[in-house]
Amino acid sequence: MDEFEQRLKHDADALQARVSPELRRRIDASLCAVEPIRPGTGRQRSAARLWWASSLTGLAAAAALIVVTNWHRQEPPPALDVPVAQTTVPAESESLFTSPILDVRTAEFAGPLEEELDKLQSDFDKARESVRRDLDFTF
Repeated sequence: MDEFEQRLKHDADALQARVSPELRRRIDASLCAVEPIRPGTGRQRSAARLWWASSLTGLAAAAALIVVTNWHRQEPPPALDVPVAQTTVPAESESLFTSPILDVRTAEFAGPLEEELDKLQSDFDKARESVRRDLDFTF
């Protein structure tokens, strides 16, 4: 980096930026033509009015929405004392669950999932070590 830095410094020293008299006069004329900005009270008043107008409009819209939403609100229907569904299984459906054709077993995914978790942990550790090496090399 030292050689590159020295070359950059040498190139910067070799640059000779000169401002012509014409450009200097134009810059001076532009600077003289600039007027300071005067604080305007009219703009602040109009901004405050706009803020109040938008706030009041938003409040009016929210109130109108609440009124329209609740305008035709109906009372909820009375609760029925009749149960919606029976909680027991009918006798006819019990024969379906005891069929010799139907053999229900619980799937065992624990072994493959544990292996996959171990592989992911190993990949994570390798990536962490790779990043640590890169950072040590860089800095």
